Amino acid sequence: MILGFSTSSAWTSVAAIAATSGHEVIWQGADLAPKGASAACLSLLDQLLDETGLTLEDAEMFLADVGPGSFTGVRVGVTLAKTFGYLYGRPVAGATSFDLISAEQAVVLPSKKGEFFVRIPGEQAIRQTALPETAYVGFGPPIQPETYPSAARFAALIERLTPKPAEAFLPDYLIEPSISTPKKRFASSVGNHG
Repeated sequence: MILGFSTSSAWTSVAAIAATSGHEVIWQGADLAPKGASAACLSLLDQLLDETGLTLEDAEMFLADVGPGSFTGVRVGVTLAKTFGYLYGRPVAGATSFDLISAEQAVVLPSKKGEFFVRIPGEQAIRQTALPETAYVGFGPPIQPETYPSAARFAALIERLTPKPAEAFLPDYLIEPSISTPKKRFASSVGNHG
């Protein structure tokens, strides 16, 4: 079995894929979990193991969605794949959220307010304010219908993935994370509890 996680969007998904040729999807599940990818992933993983009788030791490789997407969400899937890969001595690999939506079509994802990531197959993703004039799939306002990344789509990508040791596996950020720094240094507030 090959175990995959997608956590870059509001929809968290987990899939078990046959390691044999054909890479058939054995089990898949998804949960709408904005800001709750870690709990959703673990719940889906429990469901997968209960329903299939498989164990984590059965996994020959662990896969994760490397982004772009929610900074924290992407880290959840990557951390799970790295942790299980390291724990069981298995390789890990990743695919972009673009490819987990569609490897063959133009894909549009939300970026910062009023901007989109656009990836045309065979080209680098770019950030722009206008939606493409050609046909595309993806999610985020104003895209309808929305198509989200899915761990089950790893099945079609496995032959193209490059396995690596768990400790070398990282998210693939297209822009710097938009996190703020504390206004007060942590050390200055320690011991000032009055």
